[in-house]
Amino acid sequence: MARAQTTRKADWSSPARRCSRACCYLAIVSLLVACGGRVDTECLTGPSPAVLTWDAVMDPNLGGYRIYYGTAPGTYLQSFDVVRTNTTVTVMGLSSGTIYYFAATAYDMSIPANESVLSNEVCKKIS
Repeated sequence: MARAQTTRKADWSSPARRCSRACCYLAIVSLLVACGGRVDTECLTGPSPAVLTWDAVMDPNLGGYRIYYGTAPGTYLQSFDVVRTNTTVTVMGLSSGTIYYFAATAYDMSIPANESVLSNEVCKKIS
């Protein structure tokens, strides 16, 4: 599984994107569409649904994961939360002929929750 190791310093200063040091260090650094087993710059193509999987965050303060998705790169108009024990999710209801872009974050149990930076983005064209 490829890992993105880029640190984006500006993201760390934003209160909306801060989280515990361990959580940010281990934040979901690889997210992939699990239908073919590879991630590259081209979108995978296949039928709906999209199955996403990622590396677990090993932080005792982990609250869960948030999956973001939309139909334009870097523009996520929809999101949903995933319980902390899950590292795979199936995204249903995707429209045929549409390319969907996905990214994920980890968040902690603080109130309000601190959220990590976004993972690398992956995409899938629904056939």
